[in-house]
Amino acid sequence: MMFDEKMLSSLQKLGLTNYGAKTYIVITNFGPIDATSIAKEASIPRTKIYDVLNKLEDEGWVNVEHGRPMLFTARDPRNIIDEHRSTLFTEIDTLLSEMSMMYDPQIKKEIPKVWLIHGKDHITAKSLDMVSKARKSVMMLGDIYFPEEVESLKSIIPKAKRNRISFRIIACNVVKTSEGKIDLVKAFNEVQPDMIISEKPPIKYVIVDEKELLIIFPKIHEDILDLNKVVALWIPSPAVASSMADMFNMRWNKYVRIQTSDNQ
Repeated sequence: MMFDEKMLSSLQKLGLTNYGAKTYIVITNFGPIDATSIAKEASIPRTKIYDVLNKLEDEGWVNVEHGRPMLFTARDPRNIIDEHRSTLFTEIDTLLSEMSMMYDPQIKKEIPKVWLIHGKDHITAKSLDMVSKARKSVMMLGDIYFPEEVESLKSIIPKAKRNRISFRIIACNVVKTSEGKIDLVKAFNEVQPDMIISEKPPIKYVIVDEKELLIIFPKIHEDILDLNKVVALWIPSPAVASSMADMFNMRWNKYVRIQTSDNQ
């Protein structure tokens, strides 16, 4: 008899062995049926078939008609599978509760490590190191950029796109800095990252792979960002980074909806 591999796999997830699953399927198809015929149809050694059948009977999968020969019939799969599914769900709920009780105290113990970084050169280097090592996603939110950073991003973004890394930016179109204006739209025109133009506070967030976060704070004088007086916080915490990623996605999706509505 040919067996559906998905069916065998599903029955094994409910606790049956490979032999047990095959035996139950054979009995469901051909029962009442004797042990010799079952072993033949299921390709199970005759020396093992009675052990398999005894276990199926003990676990309530089959019924036995004692006689010569003994005949085996399957219990209604709707009933027996539903019983085992309920048992499995109960065990999963219990496991979830017990493991959560073990895990929750660890969350309370976790104190995110935070590093303070001074100076535009060190901040730029850290930001570029983070985004160049991204494996899944880069999110940049805010209106502070450094000339050296923009030039490096123009080579990093195409590489990220080739590697199917999501690279999204929410920023204003022109950044006014102590070193002159930076036209982000024009600067990134050739590499074309996924970008939404929106006036935002100059604080900048760089989120990589939802695992680490860099927050950059500038000094501002008469609406000009002083690039020589910046500090940043690097937080390598998935919990913090993923929360900020959720906020980024919320903003991103909001702008996409607005733009879609405007285009209609």
